[in-house]
Amino acid sequence: MKTKEQIITDMCYTYRHDYGLNKDPNDPSWLAGMTSDERTGLYNTMKQIYENNIEPLMVQYKDLQEGNSVVVPKDKDHAEAMVRVGMFYLEQKK
Repeated sequence: MKTKEQIITDMCYTYRHDYGLNKDPNDPSWLAGMTSDERTGLYNTMKQIYENNIEPLMVQYKDLQEGNSVVVPKDKDHAEAMVRVGMFYLEQKK
């Protein structure tokens, strides 16, 4: 799995394809690239989005994967499916 920093950097590249290109502050605006300050600003914005919107979902996912949380069934059919999965799991452990 990617690290938090890798995900944020990918978000920066998704938003600005020229995120990794260096640009001098005196260069014309039509040249591709970002200054160090622009890059830092974009990274901080994407970090804030990640921490407020994505990270909580990642924590929930991790808790589910590690068995620290339980899925509550939405309806009878969902509950029956969960019981079948549980029975399959229990039969495999014998």
